[in-house]
Amino acid sequence: MAGSDPVVHEALFDAAWRRGCWRIVDRPTIIAGNWKHNPDRIRGESLWQQISEGTISRIPTDGGESAVQVVVFVPSPWLGWLAAATSSATPSPIEVGVQEISDRPLGAFTGEVGAQLAKEFGAGWALVGHSERRSIFAETDQQAANRVAAAAAAGLRPMLCIGESLQQREEGQTFEVVSSQLEKGLSLLEDGNEFALAYEPVWAIGTGRTATVDQVEEVHQYLRDQLRQRNESSADQVPILYGGSVKPDNAEALLGIDAVDGALVGGASLEAESFLGILDAGIATA
Repeated sequence: MAGSDPVVHEALFDAAWRRGCWRIVDRPTIIAGNWKHNPDRIRGESLWQQISEGTISRIPTDGGESAVQVVVFVPSPWLGWLAAATSSATPSPIEVGVQEISDRPLGAFTGEVGAQLAKEFGAGWALVGHSERRSIFAETDQQAANRVAAAAAAGLRPMLCIGESLQQREEGQTFEVVSSQLEKGLSLLEDGNEFALAYEPVWAIGTGRTATVDQVEEVHQYLRDQLRQRNESSADQVPILYGGSVKPDNAEALLGIDAVDGALVGGASLEAESFLGILDAGIATA
C-alpha cells in the first residue's frame, strides 16, 4: 500500500501540515465582539450584563480551562466602568480589549489613549489595523506596526486586522495584499510576544456579498503558511480569526473550518442574543 511507504507517508504529512489541516498546537477558539463607536451608556450597561451572564452560563469562571475564549473590544471610555463591573468579587470569563491605541508614551499628546493606560484600566487586548481605521482614518501599515509593538510592550495582546478590498480581490491581489499587511504589521514585534490575527475581507463586510467557506479557508491557510515562514516554532500558536460579517446563521459553517480559530464580530456583538448565538457556534465547533 502507498500509505506504508515512509517517503509517501512523509509527503502526505507535509502536505497536511502545509494545508493547515494538521494541528500540533490546540489553539483556543476566540469569539471577539467589536462594539465600534457604540453603544450609549444605558444600553451598553444592559448589553454587557446580558453578554456577561450568558457567557458565565456557558464558560466556567472557576479558573478551569476552556476551549473557547471571549473578548469584547469596547470604546475606551468604557474601560473604567468595566473594571469596576468585573471586580474580583464578580469574576467574568470575558476579556476586555480596546479598539485602538496610540504608539505614543505617556506625555503631552492630547487626545491619545496609550497602551500603558489601557492596560492599567483593565484592557488585555488591543485591536490594531481594523479596516475602518485604515479606510476612514488613513492609518498605514507602519502605524499598525508601531501600535502592535506598543501594545505588546505594555503587556496587551495585539490583534492585527488584515484584509483586501473588492477591487484587490477582483484583480487577483488578495495574497499579495494580506502578505504585505502581515509582514509590515508584525515587523516590529519581538519574538515571544503573543498576538492574534483577524482576516476581514473588506468586500464582504456590510456589502451584501458573502465570502464562501472555500475562500475563507484558502486565505486562512495561506496566512498560517506565511506565519510558519516568519517563525515556524511559534506559528501554530497564533489564533487566526475571521471577521467578515459573522452572524448566528453563518457562524457554525465559518467556525467549523479547521483553519479558522474564531470570529471577530461587529454588528452582531451589539445584540446579546446574536453574540451569544455565535458563542454557541464557537463552543459547538471548538
